[in-house]
Amino acid sequence: MSETRESDVHTVQVEGQLDAESVPTRLRNSAGWFEQGRDTVIDLSGVTRADSAGVALLLEWIRDADQAGSPLVFANAPTQMRAIIDFCALDDVIPLR
Repeated sequence: MSETRESDVHTVQVEGQLDAESVPTRLRNSAGWFEQGRDTVIDLSGVTRADSAGVALLLEWIRDADQAGSPLVFANAPTQMRAIIDFCALDDVIPLR
């Protein structure tokens, strides 16, 4: 994971697996990502594998961003993750670009 902060946009590059084993640690490590009024982009292009726990993590990040007042968007979600999002009818809930 790497982070960059430019003006009003905070970009986080997520890499590796987003699965039931890795999600608890990733959620703990994401504390502080979201700041009032600062847009956050989570780039998922480095995700190599995702399951339903990974999609649940996206929902947790949406909740955390909403609570912080930080607009959030996910970029470059892998095909496997998009398929789970589509299957669960979360297209309108998870902001993908």
